[in-house]
Amino acid sequence: MNAIVQETAGDGADVTSGNAVTYMNNRKLIRTESSVLVSSSPWLNEPRLREWIATESLRRNGPDYPLLYGMSAMIHGLDDTRDHERIDALIKAERKINPRLDAWFEERFISTFTLDDLGQNPAGSVGRLLFDHMTQLGLSPELLHQRMEDPNWAPESDFDYFTLRTGQTHDLDHLLGEVGFDVIAEIFPTGLRTGNMFAHVSPELAGELLATNTMVIFPWFMRCMLNYPQAWPMMWHNLNHGYAVGQQSDMLFTAKLEDVWHLSPAEARDALGVRGWQGPNDSRAASRIFGEGYEII
Repeated sequence: MNAIVQETAGDGADVTSGNAVTYMNNRKLIRTESSVLVSSSPWLNEPRLREWIATESLRRNGPDYPLLYGMSAMIHGLDDTRDHERIDALIKAERKINPRLDAWFEERFISTFTLDDLGQNPAGSVGRLLFDHMTQLGLSPELLHQRMEDPNWAPESDFDYFTLRTGQTHDLDHLLGEVGFDVIAEIFPTGLRTGNMFAHVSPELAGELLATNTMVIFPWFMRCMLNYPQAWPMMWHNLNHGYAVGQQSDMLFTAKLEDVWHLSPAEARDALGVRGWQGPNDSRAASRIFGEGYEII
């Protein structure tokens, strides 16, 4: 292999050349006075995000390290990195041309349901299925880290409200898809939300609204391929199925759960405008591979 030769570009920066491996050429070496890592990407500049992505992409799963153990630090790093003014501007622009989204933000409905409320629904209904799942595992209806840390936390901005409602409605995606609640089943809601966002808001806004989910879930794909390839086909299936449903359906991320608690999953899909659903899916076998013997990790 030929040694890399440094040439000087017009702006004084060095550019690699002369390497037989063609993609090793034309790398501009930018000089900096910074004593630490600096990048044009704010995501790369945030050490908590670098640690999260590297660890979550490459590690194996195990009982010594819960699935979302490092998520709180990652979320704080993500919140500190986001351009909140840009997000607010994107939401404001979208509200001007998207009447349904505008009405949703204007109402700012927040669920206050309890486990007892869920348990009063008929057997086989969306609400009762969620009650059975939560009571079996000892779960709370509250998923948002801000409200876990401070029960009095309330949304101040439209983006805060979106974040709150995303946590409150997450489990509805599992029930609409009839995919269960094992770890690989979590990929279906990711596909559903991703497809639905890009179908109903601008790509720029969708990218901002999906950043948290992207940081949490997408490292699983690399972890699965590298360490648990037997589970990969089911993981990919759930993403594709969810994305197809999200793309074809009404604006599901603005749905009110309380309106469909009493309905069966099939009735709820009809009521909410879910289209493209291909049938229930059982990914528990793949989850036991990915979870090294556990379906929920």
